[in-house]
Amino acid sequence: MGVFIGIAPVMPLKSILILLITVVTRGSTVAAIFVCTLICNPLTYIPLYYLAWLVGNLILPGRADWATLKTVIDRMQEVGFVEAISFAGRVGFDTGMVLLVGGLVLALPLAILSYPLALRFFLGIERRRYEKHLLNKKIEEPVL
Repeated sequence: MGVFIGIAPVMPLKSILILLITVVTRGSTVAAIFVCTLICNPLTYIPLYYLAWLVGNLILPGRADWATLKTVIDRMQEVGFVEAISFAGRVGFDTGMVLLVGGLVLALPLAILSYPLALRFFLGIERRRYEKHLLNKKIEEPVL
């Protein structure tokens, strides 16, 4: 879950989505937040969003490419304030759709591929913690 949410471009909602999904699926919230933070952090925001934009533009061509954005910005400078706000809203919606579609297309296969690795990693941690616990150690009988 952490990989999927970490790659998906839903920046302000990541923690809330992780909390909701892990509570519903009875998954590990701590593990999901850890992995999400590992994947999506200040060093990786720009590359992740750029990849989402590239993939989204392949799937939804012409909605938020550089030529379209430049044309809209030029047009916004020529019209009145109300029309400029309308253009900005349309561009914002189109760009958001491109980012969301591209991010989800990237996130789903990567999340599916990473699940077995994450499961193995966190089960290993749990097993080591269990083995270290004092109550689970076998008591050796003293030799007389």
